[in-house]
Amino acid sequence: MSVIGKTEGIDHGTLRGYRQHRYRKVDTTEECGCLKALRDENAKKTAARTTDSSPGRNARQQWNGGALRGTSRREANLPTGADCPTTHCGQDAAGHSPGPRGWVRVHVAGSAEPARDYCSGSCATYGIALAELRMAA
Repeated sequence: MSVIGKTEGIDHGTLRGYRQHRYRKVDTTEECGCLKALRDENAKKTAARTTDSSPGRNARQQWNGGALRGTSRREANLPTGADCPTTHCGQDAAGHSPGPRGWVRVHVAGSAEPARDYCSGSCATYGIALAELRMAA
């Protein structure tokens, strides 16, 4: 015998009651208290997540600029190009050998900007954009 559509026997005012409503395909209402029980349970879970004291939490916060979610390290405000603190990043590449291993040399054909060496991919991307902006007309 199926219980679908039957309201008898539902534990109103509890999370179990909310699940019984869902299983039986019976609408939940504010009066029965099941929706409030669901909201309370969700609030409790959210509070438990925000007060996480797991060992890796501090490391995650340091890595992610103080946030556990949201902007990742790649999206963080990292210095690039002219603002890069690395010595010789963005230096004119004319007349000397490439920078240290892993550096990127940027030269865009047709640009008024000379070839330059950058310390990383993000700085090189800045250099490419700069060279493209200075394309000879």
